[in-house]
Amino acid sequence: MSSKTIFCAALALGISANVASAVDYGQLMAKKVKAVLGSKVKKYTFSTYPVDNFGLGTAYDGKVDATKEICATWDCLGLSDDTKVAALSDEQRLKVVAGGIQYGEVATGVALSLTEDEKHSIGLNAVLPKLLQVLDITGDFSYTNDVTVTLTLGPVSIRTLRRQAMMDKLNSDSAHPLEKTVWNNGKGTLVLAYSDVILSSMKIEVKVNPETKADLDAKLNGALQGKAGQVIGTGSDLSFKLDNSTKGDYTLEIAKPMILAVYTKKQPAKGVLGAEGGWNDWKDFNLGTANKVQQHTVDLGDVQ
Repeated sequence: MSSKTIFCAALALGISANVASAVDYGQLMAKKVKAVLGSKVKKYTFSTYPVDNFGLGTAYDGKVDATKEICATWDCLGLSDDTKVAALSDEQRLKVVAGGIQYGEVATGVALSLTEDEKHSIGLNAVLPKLLQVLDITGDFSYTNDVTVTLTLGPVSIRTLRRQAMMDKLNSDSAHPLEKTVWNNGKGTLVLAYSDVILSSMKIEVKVNPETKADLDAKLNGALQGKAGQVIGTGSDLSFKLDNSTKGDYTLEIAKPMILAVYTKKQPAKGVLGAEGGWNDWKDFNLGTANKVQQHTVDLGDVQ
């Protein structure tokens, strides 16, 4: 074998190794959540991107070729105004309280164990780009040796829809009109995210070296000026609350529980509640790529 052939073969192996070592956000979170919650999450579909919507109560028209989301969590429950959602307390968002009704039952949270390298990769490749997008900051910030993102994660929990509360909503005059139509359309095609796995909170600390990343620092400082305590990016699939900022240092929090995975089920028949004891009569239904939590794939790079 010639030296050129050997070099090409080695190069190909190197590329293959790099591709193989790349870690996908969804796969990583699935592995970590299963490690702490066990087999109870085996039927959940894990998000391919950190999102703060499309969780508990999200509704779809579950035809065989399901492609249509009817409404997301808060819109389904009558809170279509982002400012009203932003005004909810942390506990109300966690328990999905709308119109004074609690729709979510929350199991006790447990700590999610990520290495520093994993947290760094999630912060740098998933959270920071979304933050910049929300703030309408553009530019090539892919070389981030002088930008560090430190994450502090809250506990991970399983939420389940309170069945009777949801059924009462679906049968009421205040139900989302499109959802109510599918619920009663005679085909039994309403699909609900009846349970989800959530990360209750995430704090993001961004440090920028103003000497080498002056452009990014200036843009961040300008975009966040005077916004401490405000929720930034409401209506997006990942919004933030600014805690404080000084030049080069920015501390934010995810303003809502983050959806890590969802479990979707399809109604048993037209307008039918199913068994009063729970959701057993509702059939498991895989939405595939129609599931909004699978809309964005994030490569976290070479995570050790």
